[in-house]
Amino acid sequence: MTISWSATSPTSGKFAPVERSDFAGLVERFDELRAQGRGYLEVRGSAAFPVLTLGFAGSVAVVHLMTDEDAMSLLAADEPADADAAVVVLDDLVDFTADFVLNLDRAWRVLEGFVRTGDPRRAGEWREL
Repeated sequence: MTISWSATSPTSGKFAPVERSDFAGLVERFDELRAQGRGYLEVRGSAAFPVLTLGFAGSVAVVHLMTDEDAMSLLAADEPADADAAVVVLDDLVDFTADFVLNLDRAWRVLEGFVRTGDPRRAGEWREL
C-alpha cells in the first residue's frame, strides 16, 4: 500500500505535519520517538481517508481512526488497562479511560497491519466518538 505519514519531530517535540511516504522512514521515526518516551503519528493510504493515528507516552498508547472529516473512532483495548492514561495527541497530553489504553507494542502492530492491508477494521472494535 502507498502511504503518507507525519509525526512528532524528535528534535522539537512538536507535531510536524509534513507528509512523508517511506515505510522505512516511519519505522525509524517511531523508534526515535519511542526512545524519547512519547510521540504521535498519523498514517493514511493514497486517499485522504481513512487515517490512523497513534499517540503514546511511555509504554501506553491510544489509536484513533478517522474515516472522514466528521467521523472519528477509538480502538477499544482487547483487555482494558489497569488505569486511565495520558498520551500525546498532536502536541498535547490527553487523558483516556482504561477502555482505550493499549500496550505500545500492540498499538504499533495495529499501525503496521493498516499499512500492509489498508483495512483498519481488522484491528479490533472501533468505538465512534
